[in-house]
Amino acid sequence: MAVNINSVYQKVLAISNKEQRGYITPQEFNLLADRAQNEIYENYFHQAKNSNAKIKDDDTHTDILEMIEAKLSPFLKSETNTNISSGIMTLPTDLYKLDIVKVGTNLATEVNKKEEHYITSLGETGSVLYPKTSRPIFTRVSSTTIRITPSPNDNASCTVTYYKEPTTPSFGYVVVSEKALYNSNTSVDFELASSEEEQLVSRILLLSGTIIKQPDIAQTGAAFLQQKNQEQNS
Repeated sequence: MAVNINSVYQKVLAISNKEQRGYITPQEFNLLADRAQNEIYENYFHQAKNSNAKIKDDDTHTDILEMIEAKLSPFLKSETNTNISSGIMTLPTDLYKLDIVKVGTNLATEVNKKEEHYITSLGETGSVLYPKTSRPIFTRVSSTTIRITPSPNDNASCTVTYYKEPTTPSFGYVVVSEKALYNSNTSVDFELASSEEEQLVSRILLLSGTIIKQPDIAQTGAAFLQQKNQEQNS
């Protein structure tokens, strides 16, 4: 379940206004909300990488990697692309992190440009490393394209599995008596799991300290985050 953006905004306002520390406008909040969501999302991948190096917990309810994968699962997508020219395939426009590339039913292995040059310079008959249709490779050409070797037919079916970018959250509102009132029809909720609401509030408070020039609010957000991290690691 997603996190309601109005719930987060009201909590942020309540804490920031508790001691008349300043008002965070909807425009400021939206900028901070997007950044906070992206920071939490990026941290999932760092946590997943670090957890792989630890002993796996048999209990799926407490295993860190299992929990992170559950939080990431709504962002995992697959897209089939038949628009390939000379081995160059354009990646999905909402791609955040690439996971798997398949050419037909064959899994492609990712290599960097140096490795690609070394492998392909050996010649098709010169080494068992040279890619074949049954075991293709792919290399990043740019942030939006990859090159597949050997080059598939232009009408070949290639499937990309990837994690998409989170949708930008937005607190929609109407102005009534000079006050911004929540408008659910124009609002976009956070895509993160409902369990991340406290994290969002804390991170937005931490980020907002620099905007409204109140370090106390940033310290409050930092304290909340530290407490949350201690609870998770205890």
